[in-house]
Amino acid sequence: MKLKTFQCPATHYLVQFKYSVLRFFLEQYYWVKALTLFVTHYPPLCELERAYPAHVSNYHMAFLLNEPDIAADTDDGEVQPEFITFLYQLTEGAAGRSYGLNVARLADIPDPILHTAARKARELESMVNARRKNKKLLSDLWSVSDRSSLVEWLQSNS
Repeated sequence: MKLKTFQCPATHYLVQFKYSVLRFFLEQYYWVKALTLFVTHYPPLCELERAYPAHVSNYHMAFLLNEPDIAADTDDGEVQPEFITFLYQLTEGAAGRSYGLNVARLADIPDPILHTAARKARELESMVNARRKNKKLLSDLWSVSDRSSLVEWLQSNS
């Protein structure tokens, strides 16, 4: 089988595609029991470990995250990318987030590009976190079934 590469219009579609491919192999070829390494930096794909605990395990390369003040914003408002040291040790569990900017630093991408990317990454992360919070609030509100629960929900979320 020849695997073709293609450019997806958005990360969302790429995640859906990879998720579908993994689920296909897990559901159709589980009996093969071949060790397969699937490398990704998309956290939603790590959730397959919960759905298929007998067949999927998450691992990441260990790293050290330097002190927070190194990754802080500078006085001129420029966002500094976090700085990590890769330990080249395979560790059980999914990484908490992607550290692609550090890989870019290792590839000698110029600092102005790294700073712009770090600023954009923080903006997008803030936007995603706000959406997650709103989604959870809406989900919690949807489960309210009576007046006293509504009053309790309003007090806890104001």
